Amino acid sequence: MSSYVMINGIVHPESEAMIPALDRGFLYGDCIYEIFAAKNGVLIDFERHMERLRNSARIHEIPVPWSNEILQFDIDHLLSAHPSEYTSLRLVVSRGIGGPLIPLEALKPERYLYAKPIPFPLYKPDSEGVKLKSKRHPAHQRDDVTKTNNYLNTISASAAAAREGFDDILWLSADGELLETGLANVFFLSREGDLVEIATPPLASGILPGITRARTIELLTSAKIPVTERPIMIEELPRFDEAFITSSLRLLRPVSLVDKHRLHSCRKNAVFWHIHRLFNSWLSQAVLNPSSGAEKH
Repeated sequence: MSSYVMINGIVHPESEAMIPALDRGFLYGDCIYEIFAAKNGVLIDFERHMERLRNSARIHEIPVPWSNEILQFDIDHLLSAHPSEYTSLRLVVSRGIGGPLIPLEALKPERYLYAKPIPFPLYKPDSEGVKLKSKRHPAHQRDDVTKTNNYLNTISASAAAAREGFDDILWLSADGELLETGLANVFFLSREGDLVEIATPPLASGILPGITRARTIELLTSAKIPVTERPIMIEELPRFDEAFITSSLRLLRPVSLVDKHRLHSCRKNAVFWHIHRLFNSWLSQAVLNPSSGAEKH
């Protein structure tokens, strides 16, 4: 399965793609990005991703001079020339090439589009869930959270967690507030008799405003299933029976373990699978009818 990189509109095989050594994204992390997916040539929530990209650009004052139509044309070209059932797409916008750390003049922004075929995420009851290791975030902030190319904290913490048998980390604030994983948003479920609480950390906690997170909340709300966005402390963890993560590529995936606390998200009778079916039903409809939430190319 070959991967390709489009640099300013020109396509290169992944093994031949090169960016300038003085690109500011490479030198300083002076860039923004979005990751999204295409299912059978249909982009999932593309407009929402572009809205978030432009918000990141506004916060960091990085010009994005290309219209959504131009960016869609780029993606269309890649998907048409190299079709696959499920494609990971990463759009990076760098402030430009060269200049000192604080640029003295306006630079020409660069755009990089990475396309990689990946297996469509299929999760079934009784399968292995995600195992999370909690860790205090060394640079947690509650200001506007944007997607910039700085994964160093996540990489080092995740590598340490992997040596202990975990799949990802679950970031905590300095006060012990549950935030998000290294690569996804997180939801927790608890049962008291016939009552079920579905809770997720609020954006005010300083988490990434995930596109799939927002879509999941909308679908649950439309189905008259309440979702609580509230601060969740690490001390609350034992009261939760289930948990799942949401991301643009992995979609909705069950969590089976947080530290030593085992969750029942993978059992056949878990509430998670009802939510999973609700999301997959929307996704199937969106692929067949792009106007309902995805864009056909």
